Amino acid sequence: MFRGDNSHSLSYEQQAKFIQDRITNVEKNFGELCAGFGDYTRKTARLRDMGDELSKILKDYANNEIVNKSLSAGLDNLSLTLTAIEEYRNCEIQRLEAKVIGELCQYENICKHAREELKHTMSVREKEMSRKKVLDKARERQPFNRQQVTYAESELLKASAEMSRTAKGLSEQTEFFERRKLQQLKTLLSDFVTIEMIFHAKSLELLSVACQQIADINDKADLENFKRKLRSPEKQVNSGISARSSSLASLMKPQSSFTRDEEDSTSLGRMRSPDKGLRARSSSLAALMNVSKDDDEEDDTTNSDDSEDHTSSEETESR
Repeated sequence: MFRGDNSHSLSYEQQAKFIQDRITNVEKNFGELCAGFGDYTRKTARLRDMGDELSKILKDYANNEIVNKSLSAGLDNLSLTLTAIEEYRNCEIQRLEAKVIGELCQYENICKHAREELKHTMSVREKEMSRKKVLDKARERQPFNRQQVTYAESELLKASAEMSRTAKGLSEQTEFFERRKLQQLKTLLSDFVTIEMIFHAKSLELLSVACQQIADINDKADLENFKRKLRSPEKQVNSGISARSSSLASLMKPQSSFTRDEEDSTSLGRMRSPDKGLRARSSSLAALMNVSKDDDEEDDTTNSDDSEDHTSSEETESR
C-alpha cells in the first residue's frame, strides 16, 4: 500500500480514498446504531417507570379494598410480581448501556484516530513526491552539479524510507481497524440479543406466576362476603392475609431460582433505590410477619385456656 513508482501514483490516491470512505462509512453507521440503541434503551426506561407506577396503583387499590378479601390479596401479590418484572427490566437497561451503547460510543474516537493516521500518511506521501520532483529538476537543470544531485537523492531516500514505514504502519492499522469493527459489532449484537432473551425469559416466568395469582381471586366468595356485609354492616377490617401469604410463597420460589443465575445476581445487586418497588415488597412482608406473629400468640392463648378448662373438669369429676 502506498508504494511504487510514479506511474502508480493514481493507485495511491485510490487506496487513500478507499480507506477514507471506509472510515466515514463506519463512523456514520456506528453513530446511527448508537442513536438507535440509545432511543430503545430510553424508551425501555420509561416503560420501566410506567410499570412501577402501575404496581403502585395496584398496591394502593389492594390496601383500600376492605370487603373483597380475595381481590385484595390478588392485587397485592400482582403488584409485587410486576415490581419484580420491572427490576429485571432495570437490569436489562443497565446491561444495554454497558455492553452495547458504551461500545458503540467508543467508535467516534476510533474513527477520528484512524482518519488522523491516514492524513499523516498522505502528508508523508506528498513529501516524498516533492523530493522526487526536486531530484528530477536538479538532474534536468544541473546534471553536472554532482553535489546538488547527490543531496537531492539522499533527501529522496530519506523521504522514501519514511513513506515505507508510514505506509506499512497504516496498512496494519487499517487491517486492525476493520477486524476490530467486525468482531465488536458481532459481539455487541450478540450481547443485545442475549440481554433481551434473559429479560423476556424471566418476565415470562413471573407473568406465569401473575396468571396464577389472578386465577386465585375467588370472585364468588368475595360476592358472598359483600352480600353478608351489606345485610349487617359493621366495622370493616382489611384482611386476605392467608391468601396473600400463600401467593407470596409461590412468588418467592421462582425468584429464589432466579438468584442462582450468576449474571442476574450481579446485576440485581446494582438495582435502583427501593423507592419504587422494593419498599412495597418489604412493607407487605413486614405486614405478613406481624399478622403471622399475632396469629401465633392467639393460638398459644387459646391452647392455654383449653388446657386450664380440661384440668378443672377433671378435678370436678374426681370430687
